Amino acid sequence: MHIYKVNVTRDEDAWMVEVPAIHRVTQALNLKEVDTMAKDLINIMTEEPVDTLQLDVHVQLPETVEAHMAESKRQRELADESSRKAAAESRLAAKTLHGMGVTLRDIGTMLGISYQRAHQLVNA
Repeated sequence: MHIYKVNVTRDEDAWMVEVPAIHRVTQALNLKEVDTMAKDLINIMTEEPVDTLQLDVHVQLPETVEAHMAESKRQRELADESSRKAAAESRLAAKTLHGMGVTLRDIGTMLGISYQRAHQLVNA
C-alpha cells in the first residue's frame, strides 16, 4: 500500500493541498477537509479506491507562526509544572498547619480555599 505525502500551505483564504507523487494540487476550505480533498484528488488521478489510501500530511506554516506555536507550547508546559508545584506546596502547607492544630476552616481561610478543599489537601 502506497502512502501519499501531502503538503498543506495557507493561501489567501484556503488551504493548498499538494500531492507531489501525482504532481497535482487542490484546495480545502479548512483543515478538516484536507484528507477528503487529497484522497479524492488521488482517486481521480490514479483510480485507487479512496478507502485504501493512506496519507502523510504535513501542514507548513510560516516560521514566525511556528516560533509562536513552539513558545506557546513551552509556556503551557511551564504553567503546568508551576501548577503542579503550587499544588504540592499547598498540600504541604495544609498538612503542616493541620499538624500544628489549626482547624480546617482556618486553613481554608489562610490558603484562600474552601473548607472542603482544605480537608482534601490535609488528607491527600
